[in-house]
Amino acid sequence: MDHNGYALGRIHRIANDRKFFCHFTGFLEGVAASGMIERGEVAPLLAECREFVSRIADDDAHEILEDFEAELLEHDTITLMVDVRARQIDPECPKSSLNRFLGYCRGIVCDNVITTSEAQGILQMIAHAPQLLSAIGVKEIQNTCLDAVQDEIVTPDESLTVCDAIGRVVGDSYGDTGLSDVFGVANYDEYQLSRFPEDLDGAQVVLTGTFQTVPRSHFEDELADLGAVIAKSVSGKTDYLIVGGTASRDWIEVNRGTKLRKAMELCLVGKGPRFVSEWQLLRLMGK
Repeated sequence: MDHNGYALGRIHRIANDRKFFCHFTGFLEGVAASGMIERGEVAPLLAECREFVSRIADDDAHEILEDFEAELLEHDTITLMVDVRARQIDPECPKSSLNRFLGYCRGIVCDNVITTSEAQGILQMIAHAPQLLSAIGVKEIQNTCLDAVQDEIVTPDESLTVCDAIGRVVGDSYGDTGLSDVFGVANYDEYQLSRFPEDLDGAQVVLTGTFQTVPRSHFEDELADLGAVIAKSVSGKTDYLIVGGTASRDWIEVNRGTKLRKAMELCLVGKGPRFVSEWQLLRLMGK
């Protein structure tokens, strides 16, 4: 087969379309998992739908946007979409199950709040597809959810713990970044690390966004091994903000979340961090 030819390209497109279909199905499932469309879920739901409409022909995403504009968007509409889409996903396919699960995680964490029904949904998905536990970080998500639902009420502290566990697998939520999960990246000039890895030795580093290649925890571990100090929030002491996603020199801005907004505010007064993409780090690390 010609590896640069039409046939291989078509295979890749079909595989990517399937991946995004499963992810978006899980995302919708996560948004609907609490039994209602919560106020904090509306903005990330619309951001995700806009990205799918602009890049992939997804009729459900288009319908959600139309219903929202007409003030007709209802929880039942989304649950019906999930039911129909789920019938098109092979439950025996490990990749499809994982992409749907990751989409679900992103859907429930998009507002930075985990409800009891959402945590129970994670446990049910793992019970129905135990092979998910072989994926990095899923066991930790399962354990935090088990702890959270023990007394059938998820406390704010337990919600935060589950959000953190999910974030280590799928990246920061919309509530942190203001970015849609599949395509959203920030539009900022990227700093080129000219003295790698010396640039990172002793530097305070914050990671944000959805990492496309390896879990964020892997980047954190490797950066720490190079001498970087990993922090969870942006401050005047932050040297580098590592942005995950499909980044390039001209990053596409969707929305600004808390970490990116804070970084830009600091930049305006000359105290902001330098922005570095996931892809630059991969190249410098020889990945």
